[in-house]
Amino acid sequence: QGGMSAERIMAAPLRDRLGFLSQLPTLMKGTSDDDIPCPGYLFEEIAKISHDSPGSSQCLLEHLLNRLQNNSCHVKLKVLKILLYMCTHGSSQFLQQLKRNSTFIQEAAVFAGPPDPLHGNSLYQKVRAAAQVGDPLPRPGH
Repeated sequence: QGGMSAERIMAAPLRDRLGFLSQLPTLMKGTSDDDIPCPGYLFEEIAKISHDSPGSSQCLLEHLLNRLQNNSCHVKLKVLKILLYMCTHGSSQFLQQLKRNSTFIQEAAVFAGPPDPLHGNSLYQKVRAAAQVGDPLPRPGH
């Protein structure tokens, strides 16, 4: 079994995908590979995308889960913080899809890698801690 793939997410309609493309700069800014925290207004913008339409909600989740696969601690941490914010502000559809794909978050919870020259292992610990906070999502069937 290779890496997780998001095959459980249905393909979103093309017009939703095209609409979503215009949101990518916002998302890339919110999950940039640096230690500048994601500004509060971006969390709100990103949560709004999930309410636009079921298709854009899907595109958003796909994008965030793809970003979560990034090897950068900064990116993982920002994505996890956005996902945490989405737990209270995202659309109900986004949350349902997130629950189905919670294995991605569990993978981040055991994330480790070579110590950072500047931060040592502290960033990995932050990522794991953020992932564990995001993981007690109610499981389907509970």
